[in-house]
Amino acid sequence: MYTQEQFVAHFPTSRVAKGAPIPSQIPTFQDMSKRWLAASSHLSSGTLKKYTQALEFWLERLCAEQIDNITYSTIAALANAQGWKAKNRNNMLIPLRGVMEMAYLDGIIENNPAGRIKNAKVQKEPPDPLEAEEVDSIVKYLRWKYDDQVANLIEFSIFTGMRPSEVISLQWKDIDHRRGLARVERARTFGEEHETKTFKVRDVELNARAKAALSHQKAHTFKKGGYVFENPVTGEPYTEERPIRRAYWNPTLNALGIRQRTFYQTRHTYATLNLMAGANPMWVARQLGHVNMNMVLTVYSKWIDGADKSKERGKIDATFCGTATNTPQKNENIT
Repeated sequence: MYTQEQFVAHFPTSRVAKGAPIPSQIPTFQDMSKRWLAASSHLSSGTLKKYTQALEFWLERLCAEQIDNITYSTIAALANAQGWKAKNRNNMLIPLRGVMEMAYLDGIIENNPAGRIKNAKVQKEPPDPLEAEEVDSIVKYLRWKYDDQVANLIEFSIFTGMRPSEVISLQWKDIDHRRGLARVERARTFGEEHETKTFKVRDVELNARAKAALSHQKAHTFKKGGYVFENPVTGEPYTEERPIRRAYWNPTLNALGIRQRTFYQTRHTYATLNLMAGANPMWVARQLGHVNMNMVLTVYSKWIDGADKSKERGKIDATFCGTATNTPQKNENIT
């Protein structure tokens, strides 16, 4: 449970921080916010930070309101008047719903007014993978321009499909050199190590390019026996992926004239390269850590179709190429 001092430290602009009195024994919005944050302490520090920042907005407007006086119309009007983009609006509503739901479950209010506010529709960004030639250009440029460890990390990311947060938390003990596997069982964001996004451990089969990147990296960190990839500037493991993106990924794409993409597109690149090469979608799904291949079939259908069409076209070409020599030429006597 948060102390008064801790809560004021979290919400320095709230009315409580300025000494506003609590009007009655019915909990106020700030009371329930404090309880909800305490009950959510099991969440990652990054998630809690985002929720705390979102709650600051609601506290500025609902701080001393009794929780049972907060209505759907009040919340909806506030949410819709800010001009937020759809995704941001949805994220801002998450902790508000949590606070109001706790009040409902505690029997303080009869229903959760925030729970009735529908999320705005968000246009999903399609995958924007790199082509094989672009991948080779990027790795080549990285090895020429930066420390070898940077190229090793990015090449490994592209050819394993691991999330950036998973790559930077990979340890040498997770590598099965004999079987050619990398065990993925943790991730790191905001400097905090935690379970993977799906809360499942998986083994990624290492292809030749991934093994080559690891082989190059051995000279730098293997004897330490700790993390596989380190920041060459600090000599320490990366706390998050942003330094990689800002210092190396974005400048490299700019230098090569390649359209900007998030560093996360290395994961999509891995999936599409494998699918275009004819890999089984179920195998690709397991590599990526998906429970089934539904997401692969949905997200990467265009590349699967492209690979299938190439296969079918190859069959047709093989069939008709064999009979092409028997095709009569112009003015040739057919009989």
